[in-house]
Amino acid sequence: MKKQLFITATDTGVGKTTVSAGLCKLLKDIGVNVGYFKPVETGVEEVPSDVKLLTDITGQPIEEAILYSFKNPLAPYPASKIENKKIDINKIIDHYNYLRDKYDFLIVEGAGGVYVPIVKGYSYVDLIKDLNIPVLLVARAKLGTINHTLLTIKALEGCNIVGIVMNGFSGDDISENTNPEVIEELSGIKVICRCKKVENPVNECYNKLKFIVDFFKV
Repeated sequence: MKKQLFITATDTGVGKTTVSAGLCKLLKDIGVNVGYFKPVETGVEEVPSDVKLLTDITGQPIEEAILYSFKNPLAPYPASKIENKKIDINKIIDHYNYLRDKYDFLIVEGAGGVYVPIVKGYSYVDLIKDLNIPVLLVARAKLGTINHTLLTIKALEGCNIVGIVMNGFSGDDISENTNPEVIEELSGIKVICRCKKVENPVNECYNKLKFIVDFFKV
């Protein structure tokens, strides 16, 4: 059975790409035909760095894993306005369907949080609902994450949130000790792993995310 997973986060810079990379590497290493898709990447100078990192793992050509790139480090909608490049949501959905059929496991990565606009009046939460795809939520470990995580979960109401990855544990913030349990208690959604702030975050995610093999029965 073909499987898909959307990686989103409570904010930008939380660790969606490193979690996506860890998962792709893990699945690739156990022999799964895994593909990656990031519909839009912004802040691109020459090569989209997030997509390059992931395609180096999956073996895909870069142009297959991304449809739109923008130079300005903004949300897709304002970046597209400034650079006068139109984003076509139907094209994104059609390409997703193509990749879903091509790969046994497809990982889709958003940009920023779920309310980040892709086009006017259409954000990543709308895309998640239109794709009808399970969601893995990446949240920060430190103070402030309870509010951000619960707000994101509220925004994803009606979606299939498979779990939460809490990323960037440093041991320097007392709230890191209580945040996972409080978030689980208040949301009813399991914190499935905790990733430390380390020099090689992809390997950290790789080692901590082996749950995915059992969860998806890969």
